[in-house]
Amino acid sequence: MKKHSSKKKALLIALAVIVVLILGAVGAVYGVTHGFYRSSNYTSDEDAMKDFTNVGEDTTAEDEVNPEDATGEVLSDEEQQELDAKLAEFADSEPVTNDGNVYNVLLVGVDRRDKSWAGNSDSMILMSLNYEKKQISMISLMRDTYVNIPGIGMRKLNAAHANGAGPLLLETVTQNYKVQVDRYVSVDFNSMIDIIDKLGGVELTLSDDEVRVANNYITEMCNLRKLDPNSYYFIKGGTKTCSGIQAVAYARIRYVGNADYQRTERQRTVLTKMMEKIKDMSLPELYSFAEDVLPLVTHNIPEDEMWSLLAKSPSLLQYKLVKERIPYDNMYKVIYVKKQDMLVPDWEQTIAKLKETLY
Repeated sequence: MKKHSSKKKALLIALAVIVVLILGAVGAVYGVTHGFYRSSNYTSDEDAMKDFTNVGEDTTAEDEVNPEDATGEVLSDEEQQELDAKLAEFADSEPVTNDGNVYNVLLVGVDRRDKSWAGNSDSMILMSLNYEKKQISMISLMRDTYVNIPGIGMRKLNAAHANGAGPLLLETVTQNYKVQVDRYVSVDFNSMIDIIDKLGGVELTLSDDEVRVANNYITEMCNLRKLDPNSYYFIKGGTKTCSGIQAVAYARIRYVGNADYQRTERQRTVLTKMMEKIKDMSLPELYSFAEDVLPLVTHNIPEDEMWSLLAKSPSLLQYKLVKERIPYDNMYKVIYVKKQDMLVPDWEQTIAKLKETLY
């Protein structure tokens, strides 16, 4: 694919949900927890789009790939129509699974530099809490997946958020991946930098090739924040405690290793490291951390559901962690359509495996 790395913010949002899960450890006093909740950016689905002025604009042009640079199979109009009809037939026949013993929340990293538009969702992780299996699943949904966005049509998955913010993205994930997802937590890349810094950084291991690419991202982000990048550059590969800028730069790496597939793996690595640091915090540290972080996240989790999560939080931190991504290996093909390379999963196999993992 043509490089657009300077515009793509591979973001991790999971910390927001983790904060929700550990708040119960901060204290059971209603006044304290209610205050935490009110400090977060709860946004009802009805209000989600009111602050954005360019909803529905086509933002996919920046992802266009020249035919000579395309890696996907070029489809004729007839072949594309046949593919779309086949996908629609499966979507109509496969039921959406909704299990009361499983709580699904979509963690969203938004690619935007200001609040004037909703932004493309360039990082999406489906976090699923299975109370019976005592399992937390983190499933990365790759941004270039070819999906049907309700009311918009066949596009890349990351375009759903730009056209309808969190609510439309949730509807798109539910209808295409056939699992009921009603809740989301999101941040943009600036907020993610701040959240990781408030954790005191995370320990990561980088190769020399990853250092080279990460330093380019560090230059860009420091320039946007009017910081001296020399204070943040990696010197060489190895293991070190990374600041927010360094960790986000690592998570954005797309052109080292297996392209976007490995980038989603880096995102899950950062998330796991963050979870490990949270689990080791003392109660005063948790209190201070939650107080600082919650204003940085946007979500649609009602307060009563928050209380339910709080009650379960001590056991949730002991659950088994499963990390995967969709498309799964050997279950997809790449097509060149709408001047873009897109990933087309074998939806029948994919949905069967996803539901087996989650439920």
